[in-house]
Amino acid sequence: MPTDRDGTLLLVEDEDLLRGLVSQFLRISGFAVVEAADGREALRRIEEDGPFDLALVDLNLPHCSGVDVCRRLLGRWPGHRVIICSAAIVGENEAALRGLGIDHYLTKPYHPENLLQQVSRRLSAVA
Repeated sequence: MPTDRDGTLLLVEDEDLLRGLVSQFLRISGFAVVEAADGREALRRIEEDGPFDLALVDLNLPHCSGVDVCRRLLGRWPGHRVIICSAAIVGENEAALRGLGIDHYLTKPYHPENLLQQVSRRLSAVA
């Protein structure tokens, strides 16, 4: 697993262009990034490469939902830092995330500097 002085992030995003841009921005900002293009790949990355310092997870993913990805992540490492990055967080997803203790959200579209601020805040918070 890649390491970096600022932390290793799991980026779970199914939109290829967005995932590439966010990953590149985070790497330029000093982070190591492990990417997953869908829910199934995220579950594999969690098992093979985790734990991570922080996970950025989209909710609407092929093969396995972002909520299920968070369940697996937090089942393995309770208190793991997570930021949900999604266009809409409503209804069952919102309730499920609250039940998992996840309350950090970034609504798409977001500005890269806002992402960096959120990531820095979460990494500096005690898990």
